[in-house]
Amino acid sequence: DRQGVLLQANYQTSQNDPRLVNYSIFGIAVSEVEVDILTGSKWIVRTDIFEDAGRSINPAIDVGQVEGAFVMAASVWLIENIVYNEHTGEIYSDRTWTYKIMGAKDIPYDFRVYLRRKRPNPVGILGSKGMTALSYDNLSII
Repeated sequence: DRQGVLLQANYQTSQNDPRLVNYSIFGIAVSEVEVDILTGSKWIVRTDIFEDAGRSINPAIDVGQVEGAFVMAASVWLIENIVYNEHTGEIYSDRTWTYKIMGAKDIPYDFRVYLRRKRPNPVGILGSKGMTALSYDNLSII
């Protein structure tokens, strides 16, 4: 930026922008979970997720987005434990040794993602729909 050349593009949308249109995304998730009642240990044995993808531009990427959102949400619900000082708000669990998230052995042993296809979104780019938020919301199943 020293030469007066801006090397980035910026754009801010407005709620009044007529190009912004709300649309619905549907999905469902079911998980089979085993719990050891003596130790409290838990394992997600199997998860099936069915999600409305509209006309998927790249199904492999969409499946990866759904799986990633599920793992992030499962980590929030099952493993993460934020420890902080109630008086100052200082977070004590702010390092990799003290803040635990899901690892490879924590994800479902049998993980199946199904995309509803051939139902294009009339207002989406090439008929596609957003893929991540719904999988995160579906985690209330655990």
